[in-house]
Amino acid sequence: MTDPLIVDVYQGDGKKDWRAFVAAGAPWAGVVFKATQGTYYRPPWYAEERRAFLDAAGERLAATLFEGAYHYLDFQLDGAAQADYFVRAVELAGGEQRGTLWGMVDVERGGQRVQQLTKALVADCTNAFAARYLQLTGRTATLYGGELLREVGITDRLGCGRSAIALYGASLPPTVVTQTGTDLDHLLLWQYSGTEAPARLPGYPNLAPGCGKVDISAMVLPGGIEKMRSMMWAEAPAPGRAVGMNPAPARTSGPSDSATS
Repeated sequence: MTDPLIVDVYQGDGKKDWRAFVAAGAPWAGVVFKATQGTYYRPPWYAEERRAFLDAAGERLAATLFEGAYHYLDFQLDGAAQADYFVRAVELAGGEQRGTLWGMVDVERGGQRVQQLTKALVADCTNAFAARYLQLTGRTATLYGGELLREVGITDRLGCGRSAIALYGASLPPTVVTQTGTDLDHLLLWQYSGTEAPARLPGYPNLAPGCGKVDISAMVLPGGIEKMRSMMWAEAPAPGRAVGMNPAPARTSGPSDSATS
């Protein structure tokens, strides 16, 4: 196994030992934190764990280690407003910087079973999020999804620049990639193992150092870290949004900045 690995964590996973994670070295290459959901969930946990990871990563950040955040899309709410909420959460946690992966929009059914999720609804909400994220940051979001995208018949990346696919199995068939609206040249991550779905991919770990049992993705983008890094530099964080720079002015309207859990 040679693919770099990225872990995906959320508040329910609790605190992690990021120094142990960093000390483990390759193939462990970074983390993506759940920062927000809808326009109502923004836990202090995200900023706290992000800072702990950044402190542990030190000079390795943006060289061999990366971090990022994702937003869990609520299809009952406006996609653009959700992008505002997500970007604000990242700003409150220090802002995007050179080692920060593109913001990820998590498009899945989850607990959203009280309404019919049609192709049009999924596409409209995701496209609105992606367009607003691009407007705010100058960067294209990453589309994360799996069963729902295939179920409703999504055939493109919905305004996002690249994809991450969840499929817990021993292989990732090309037909699944295309049925998730993307192609191999734009596939950044394959989430092959989850907290409730043990890895069945030979030679790939089930547990992450310092983290235990979490969602784990393999970086399958052709060219690996070097290719990803060059793509990231081409979409550098927008001025004023990197750590150590002046933050964007506070909005006078919109979602509250108070964190909830």
